[in-house]
Amino acid sequence: MSRKSEYLPTDFKKFGINGYYDNRMKDSTVRELWTTLKENYRFEWDTLKTKKTIVKLELIDNEKLNISLMNEGKVLDKFYVNGKVKGDYFSVDKNLTFIPFFPIYYMHKESKTILGNDNDGNLIVVHGYIGEGHILIMGGGTRRINSTKYKRIENKN
Repeated sequence: MSRKSEYLPTDFKKFGINGYYDNRMKDSTVRELWTTLKENYRFEWDTLKTKKTIVKLELIDNEKLNISLMNEGKVLDKFYVNGKVKGDYFSVDKNLTFIPFFPIYYMHKESKTILGNDNDGNLIVVHGYIGEGHILIMGGGTRRINSTKYKRIENKN
């Protein structure tokens, strides 16, 4: 997945993933950081209002990352994801749903994310997603890989 990204693994620097990051990029239609990370936890619609929020990342050990959505110092929601530190980035374990009753019904959802920092400490997120299905003779799906940079917040509000 990192080979298809605009950010190469050599762009990731040992800055420390722990910290606070903007949830949205100013003047952008890119997905929110919270939504992207939540997709690796569970495939479901998130109904939280995420305007003016920040995301706190806290690496507990080399295999667990705590993720909190915050607004004005209050934690609105939090979860953790499992993964591994690989070199200078954290690779989140895949979220996979696979239901094979082929040729009648087939569903495949897969999400994978890697997180790291650039030279300025900003968060680089490379996120891949596959969603495809098949019912009788009709099938369809989508595949995407997004590379996004989210700004580190030095002083949380």
